[in-house]
Amino acid sequence: MADSVPDSLTRAWAAGLYDGEGSCSAYLPKKRLTYRRQMAVSQGGQASELPEVLTRFRAAVLGIGNITGPYRGYLYYWKTSRKEALDQVAALLWPYLGAEKRSQFEAASSLAKRPVTLIWDGCMVPRDIEVAWAAGFFDGEGTVSVGTDPRTGRYSAINMEIPQSSAAGLPDVLVRFHRIVGVGNVTGPHEPRSPWSRLPQYRWRSGALDDVEHVAALLWTRLGPTKRKQLDTSIRLRRAGKPPRVGNRDNSNYV
Repeated sequence: MADSVPDSLTRAWAAGLYDGEGSCSAYLPKKRLTYRRQMAVSQGGQASELPEVLTRFRAAVLGIGNITGPYRGYLYYWKTSRKEALDQVAALLWPYLGAEKRSQFEAASSLAKRPVTLIWDGCMVPRDIEVAWAAGFFDGEGTVSVGTDPRTGRYSAINMEIPQSSAAGLPDVLVRFHRIVGVGNVTGPHEPRSPWSRLPQYRWRSGALDDVEHVAALLWTRLGPTKRKQLDTSIRLRRAGKPPRVGNRDNSNYV
């Protein structure tokens, strides 16, 4: 197994995606006396194509689990419920996960009477690892969009954000992302936007073009094609909505 373990940057990206879109729960199957654990990562996509981030995540965890869907026409899941597989995935991601997802795994394992022997020493994480984690987190939860001035039709605004629901106050993953990228603001709690969640909502966001360009440049090499396309298109449209300036260099490709 040691020869096949993905590098730390790949696992950090996968941990970021899991911190944003993943879950671990325990359920009691019919006619059984013991709980069973299940890990899942969700992602929206096209009805005819598996989301790239889920296939990439599955590869990052050694091909463990299956991807199913679409449900409701757009929602896909990576899932596994095999005992050894869950422990293996947790071990791969553990050094890079946020506290909430670690606690969730430990709680589910406790119900399933499956002892957790994973340890995190709390040491500082190298910068490149943190950036890879942030890219995975944004791949899972991030959005970027442009708005137009209704009077002129010109692109006059850009908005980049990551939402998170929490019943326990400000999510540590938003604080962590904010610290890594160094721009934007974390706000909340807000009233829930989604009909699927009644928990208070928190957001990291920025409406400044310079901030969006900075985050895009920072995360670009680790982001998937969907978020790259969103960022590139939004930045280009927002720039097109600005009056031309002499010497304004176009650097919207962050390759």
